[in-house]
Amino acid sequence: MIEKLAYWNVLLQMPVYVAQKDVSGGLHWDQALKGIIFFVWALFQNIVPIFSGGFTDRYGYKKSFFLAIALIFCGYLLLGTQREIYPFILGTIILGIGSGIFRPTLQASLSLSIPSEKETKAWGIYVMLINVAVMLTPPLSKYLKDISWTTVFFASAGLTFLNLLIVILFKNLPTNKSNSAQKIKEILKNIFRNLFKKDIIWFLICMSGFIIIYMQFYETLPNFIIDWVDTSDLANSLKLPEFMLINSPNGKMISYEWIYNLNSILVILLVVIITSATKNNNRLKTISFGIILASFGLQLCGLSREGYYLIGGVIIYTLGEIIVNPKFLEHLSKKAESVQKALYMGYLNLSYAIGLSIGALSGGYIYKHFGEKAYLASKYLGEYYNIKETNLSQSFEKLRIISNLNSSELTNLLWNNYNPQLIWLPFLVIGLISALGLLILVRQNNTNNL
Repeated sequence: MIEKLAYWNVLLQMPVYVAQKDVSGGLHWDQALKGIIFFVWALFQNIVPIFSGGFTDRYGYKKSFFLAIALIFCGYLLLGTQREIYPFILGTIILGIGSGIFRPTLQASLSLSIPSEKETKAWGIYVMLINVAVMLTPPLSKYLKDISWTTVFFASAGLTFLNLLIVILFKNLPTNKSNSAQKIKEILKNIFRNLFKKDIIWFLICMSGFIIIYMQFYETLPNFIIDWVDTSDLANSLKLPEFMLINSPNGKMISYEWIYNLNSILVILLVVIITSATKNNNRLKTISFGIILASFGLQLCGLSREGYYLIGGVIIYTLGEIIVNPKFLEHLSKKAESVQKALYMGYLNLSYAIGLSIGALSGGYIYKHFGEKAYLASKYLGEYYNIKETNLSQSFEKLRIISNLNSSELTNLLWNNYNPQLIWLPFLVIGLISALGLLILVRQNNTNNL
């Protein structure tokens, strides 16, 4: 929970800190560059577990925890102090490697500790407790951001150090049962032999489609909300308190951090109930249905400028995520032998490596050219006023002055002229293809109880 609190504290602010053009104190970098940064982060965070899980089985859980926490701590410190591109990317690499060691170590520890008859409910509780941390993030992250951007990163480093103290106190980590004399060459051979089993690799590739959607929900949608969605009517009708609101040219808006908190609250309330209700269902069919829900939920989030559509989309997306995530963990856990838990739990990160990498690059590129308000304002200046504006931080304000429109009217003009809501259609297609791929796997396996 503490690791996730530190992680989400930074993750929630990163898209805005890195690329939002009208935010004071941010880096104001290009949306495509933001995509590259998230690509590098995702690549290391999710390629490393494919290999680190096997080494954790070999060398032990406590050593892996210590190494992971030390790297995560250093990564947050670098992100909080560097404003040049290459040192900043180095920080994401170090953070990604540390997180990549931490995750399969934790999940394997849990998997070895859970009685098989309670596994479905246990993974539901695992996802629920993670989301307790995620729920706590918006007020914490917003408070830290109001102090300074640096404070956000340093606070996550401090939380990581707290985890180090907790791991030192662990007394009952699962006993490592792998061959202590196993050589590195044999470990690597075992990793690849299991990874390329037909049903495993097909499953992981299909799941990468869901991760692409997951990436857009958490990394592209925050920019879309700030640029386009008007939640002022929703904020007024709900009479929300000031700490949940932000000032905007259109009046008081709901801070996007609190919109994401709806996702966490729903997970906490529903994940154990839903996982228990689907305990005896075909796992792959259940995951497929969840991916379809998440795909249409993301589409609804960006369908309109009205805040009500956004909230409806978040609810539908979250229901899909609640269905998918515990079953994803359970499926791989069921596939693994007791001496290979960390290895198999590391495999799920191949889906994250593919999905987050493709999602980061495609999301950054698509949003920059077809969704970013500042870029579209610059494009409009060139097309209709023959003015070439390269400073995207100033393009919207310059267009507002020239067009003699207020901010809301100009946002409507750009929305109607360029249709940024269409950026979500490719991801809907990806989700539907992924769901179909899992149904094909069900048919190939010819069983109703996977």
